[in-house]
Order: sequence, then structure tokens, then C-alpha cells
Amino acid sequence: MKKLYFKEKFFKITDHYPILDENGREAYYLDQDFTFVGYRSKVSDKNGNTVFKIGREILAFFPRYTISFDDGQTMVIQQKIEFFKHRVHVYMDNETLNLVGNIFHYDFDIQNGAGKNIGTVRRKIFTLTDTYELTIVDETYTEELIALVICLNNMIDREQASSAGSNN
Repeated sequence: MKKLYFKEKFFKITDHYPILDENGREAYYLDQDFTFVGYRSKVSDKNGNTVFKIGREILAFFPRYTISFDDGQTMVIQQKIEFFKHRVHVYMDNETLNLVGNIFHYDFDIQNGAGKNIGTVRRKIFTLTDTYELTIVDETYTEELIALVICLNNMIDREQASSAGSNN
């Protein structure tokens, strides 16, 4: 079991920040491309090698992200509304992941298709920026879990921006 920490910058146009391990060392790095429409980013390991790329589809009614891993595998993360609640579906090449808990407040567990808990995300409270902790129970899913947290963060950022815009 290992933990990773995500902490966004206070002032940002795009996301560029390290993902830290439990000792405070950089384990991965998120580098988002500047786009007017859509979302594109990549995550690199501590040696600068690209681990995966994320792209958000532009013409989808609800956010839909495609993650391309360097080993050729793909993962799709899709937000949907079911029974008047937001849900997130995660489809991998060979299985589906399930999110249990309050997804849009970063307090949830992630289970594999067999129902086994593979990770947990907890939001840190009393911080100026979005700060959260990813506990990876099954390390074979490390990259998938990192991608999932980044996509959820983008969904939440977009939702907060649209609600702030509608309040004006």
C-alpha cells in the first residue's frame, strides 16, 4: 500500500504540479496543455518519461475522458446522471472500476470489477487549494488511479466554474 498527494496551485490557468509520495518526493508530474476547448494533459514519472495522456472529448453531453497509457491500454471515464445524481463510470480494456462514496467531494473508495477495494481518495480540509490523498491498496492499478483522480478533479473544476459563472 502506498499514498500519493495531489496539491493544486492557488493561481492557475492550467495544471502543472508534482504528485508527491508519502515522503514528500516527486513521484509523478502533471502537465496540462493550454486549450480554449477541451482538456489535454500528460503525466510523467520522476525521470520525465510519459506514463499516460488524457484527453477530454469535446462533443460529449457529459464529460468523457480517454486515457492512453504508454503500454497501449486505454481507459474511459464518463460522467452520467442516474436517478438525479451524478455518477462516474470507469471502463478499462478488461474491466470496469466502481466508485463508492461522495465522488464530488473527494471522499470515496475505488473497487475493481470483483468488488475488491483497490484505492481510496480523501480530500484534505482547511486548505487554500484542492489537496487530496490517494491511498493505493492494489499497486497494479497505480497509474489508472492517478488518471482517475486527475479526471475527477477536472470535472469538479469545470462544475465549480460553471456554477460560479451562473451566479453572476
